[in-house]
Amino acid sequence: MKPIPPPAILSLIQAGYPIDLVFRVCVHTVNGIRNRFGGTARARPADPEFYPLLERLRRIQDSGAIGLRVQKTNEMEGMLMSFRGKVDPSVEEDVLFVRKTLGLDPSASEIRVVYGSVAKDDKELALLTRSMFEIIIDLASYIDVPSVHVEEKRVNPTMPEETVQGVPVPPLIRINSSSEKPGDAFIAVPYRDYWFWIDDRNLRSKVLFTFLMFMFSLTETGGKEGAPIITVPAG
Repeated sequence: MKPIPPPAILSLIQAGYPIDLVFRVCVHTVNGIRNRFGGTARARPADPEFYPLLERLRRIQDSGAIGLRVQKTNEMEGMLMSFRGKVDPSVEEDVLFVRKTLGLDPSASEIRVVYGSVAKDDKELALLTRSMFEIIIDLASYIDVPSVHVEEKRVNPTMPEETVQGVPVPPLIRINSSSEKPGDAFIAVPYRDYWFWIDDRNLRSKVLFTFLMFMFSLTETGGKEGAPIITVPAG
């Protein structure tokens, strides 16, 4: 139920996970710019700036121009992000776009990364992160829901596809449904006379499903509690 800490988000990016994937899955807002969310109570599309921002961030990441480091002050660890100075003109243009879109100081050498919905100043990047529960809720909104289940008021309809300048935004994951058991599924689950499954040829969805399993292990909080003891009264 706890939001994933921003340092964990940035550690994933530093480890090589695509920044656009990590932000789409794990973040509600970036300096107030909202991601899409599929939760029934507060379903919403992404803000118009969100996907263009992710596209530029991914290009900057691929160029190796994003730097991250941990700084410890007053017994607390904070994460700092920087953009490498000497880059190709195209990457420099992307960096300027990102700074302007996020309201960041164009000359700041390092940006503080904090948890929150609003940045304190133009040298701070505020990430409002999601919990694993919220991530699961959002991913569930990509399920191809059987029309009969919608008609029977069992579930809400599948959220409509998003577009950016008329171009469809690829879904994070595509979970199909059918009345017959699929023949070529990566994973399939039966529920209420229907099968819900991921096509084994859908590499994007398979990668996301594996990433989700990794996120579960990353946020696992189970302790080393002792085994339960059973006592039998004597006499």
